Amino acid sequence: MKKTLTSIIAVAALAASAPSFAQSWYSSVGIGYGDANFSGNDLGLSNGTVDNTDTTYSLRLGYEVNKYFAIEIGYADLGKYSFSGFAGTTQVTGSAKANSFDVSLVGMYPFTPEFQGYARLGIARSERKANANTSLLTGNQNVTETEATYGLGARYWFSKTWGMYGEWSKNDEIKVDNYSLGVTFKF
Repeated sequence: MKKTLTSIIAVAALAASAPSFAQSWYSSVGIGYGDANFSGNDLGLSNGTVDNTDTTYSLRLGYEVNKYFAIEIGYADLGKYSFSGFAGTTQVTGSAKANSFDVSLVGMYPFTPEFQGYARLGIARSERKANANTSLLTGNQNVTETEATYGLGARYWFSKTWGMYGEWSKNDEIKVDNYSLGVTFKF
């Protein structure tokens, strides 16, 4: 965790120390739809059901180096997903949730002055928390890991200071497809 935070601070300091290259700082906030992409069978449960969709949230701070390249740090709450089924004859219920901090490099292409497409590739520090319950036992598991994160999106600028975006993103290990819409503000 300390190594990841040190990397985030180093990237932010590097970006802040190079103002001659900067176009602008920006921040984004988004809300989305997460799809966990797993079934009861994936969990080893017979007759298993999974509520594998939930609302997701994201916050990002970015530094636009030029019109083709930016550096971002971000946080995403990737949702909470419940499951139930049987392990043998024992009924099992539970839930899992995930969140992620990341540093990403963003390649952008301006199709017009107002409309741009972009792709992101970065490294994330993610946490998954899960619990499972039976009539006799309750188990909890917290896993924190470093993983790749990536995404594709498009943004439309309504003015020089604000725009809206749509994005698909995913982390290698968490495997939640995150589809989000949000607002970006330049400052």
